[in-house]
Amino acid sequence: MFKPGDKLNPYDPAALDLGDEGVQQRLTSGTSPMTPQLMEMLRDPAQRERFLNMMKEDAAERERTGETPEQQILREKREWAQADAKSAQFKIMGNKAFRDGDYKRAFVIYSACMHLSPHEPLYPLNRAAVALKLKMYETAVEDASMALGNGNFNRPKALFRRGQARCFLGELSKAEEDCEKALTLQPGDRVVVEQIAEVNRLRGLPADERDAWVSAQAKTTPVDLFGTGGLKRQVEEVLGQSLN
Repeated sequence: MFKPGDKLNPYDPAALDLGDEGVQQRLTSGTSPMTPQLMEMLRDPAQRERFLNMMKEDAAERERTGETPEQQILREKREWAQADAKSAQFKIMGNKAFRDGDYKRAFVIYSACMHLSPHEPLYPLNRAAVALKLKMYETAVEDASMALGNGNFNRPKALFRRGQARCFLGELSKAEEDCEKALTLQPGDRVVVEQIAEVNRLRGLPADERDAWVSAQAKTTPVDLFGTGGLKRQVEEVLGQSLN
């Protein structure tokens, strides 16, 4: 953890004023921990375009507000910290709703958390668990994939939940792949071993029986549970603000 004012912290706006030891110099020289991520992003044309568009939007915002780059970064850091603190409080509410079996409420609250802190993998991971309870298997796949894309936080659990959802969707090869990866990261996990056995059982069934099993699994969507626009309205009620 970097301390405030630490000149080795490439994310600290104060480091912008450090001359040869500043952010741009470290990025150019390859000594910043941001360099590999940035270079990887710039190799992808789609990600590069999003990055350049973000830079243009930041410049337009500074022109509108009259902020310097340093002031803009500091303000955004404060806003992010406030949003993260708020989502952490909502998480407590979501966890309680989940424990109480109020899965629809938990889904709404974790959705609010994801809106406030889109960088935090815990919230899509938690919502994937709720989606499984609600038989929203496609949503569970999307949420677990989002958690996996946001870093290395609890990858075994994210892989396992995605594998569970894929099993119910009949995507048995993908389900097995996810569960095998989860087991590699967490050897001997009984629940994962049991899920792999279930996948193998289904693969061993005659095709018509396997197709019948998959068809018999109830599958729902957010629209099924909340109605058109219903989830957005409930998330807005939790947040106390309108969503764009």
